[in-house]
Amino acid sequence: MIWRILAFGALATSTAQAGEIGEAPQPWRKNGAQPAVAQCGGGVDSALQASGTANLTLKCEATVDGFVGVMQRIDPDPYRNRRLRFSALVKTEGIEGWGGLWMRIDDVGKPGAAFDNMQNRPLQGTSGWTNYSVVLDASSNAQGVFLGTLMSGKGQLWISDWRLEIVGTDVPTTALTPETAGQPPGGPSRPSGPSGPSGPSNLELAR
Repeated sequence: MIWRILAFGALATSTAQAGEIGEAPQPWRKNGAQPAVAQCGGGVDSALQASGTANLTLKCEATVDGFVGVMQRIDPDPYRNRRLRFSALVKTEGIEGWGGLWMRIDDVGKPGAAFDNMQNRPLQGTSGWTNYSVVLDASSNAQGVFLGTLMSGKGQLWISDWRLEIVGTDVPTTALTPETAGQPPGGPSRPSGPSGPSGPSNLELAR
């Protein structure tokens, strides 16, 4: 059961080639771990954007340690005691490491109380637009919701048509557990981020 769609960004049909990577508009921000965050691109594919496709993209020209991502933080007040699903269409090209969507919910005194970065079902290689999602529970003590996309290793990843929804308990959670949290080689674990807006912002990537 989907209770409410909170926000979304749409995918427009496009055959445009990958373009230059422009800076992600606020409150989206590039994040990651060195040296990848400094050497790899993270932002908006300008060619896709010009053709009408709202997007975020990550690109590494070479294999480097660390990871690159784009993220935003959301105030948890409207979402406490709710189950949240962050989903998007994702396209990949030549990913030699791995990538995915991610979401993290911090509780008071317990960072990463709920977390999923798809590390147990990583995106690799080349694939067309495919829908993926992460689903987490926000507790009554939630103090921050973080979401975005990440990639480790050479390649490029795009996301579009992203949605943040409140869903019912009939939708299974994807939260990582000790049994499912096997870390891929060289991959990121828990992306960090600063404070942010009180709700999902600039999902359409307007500048």
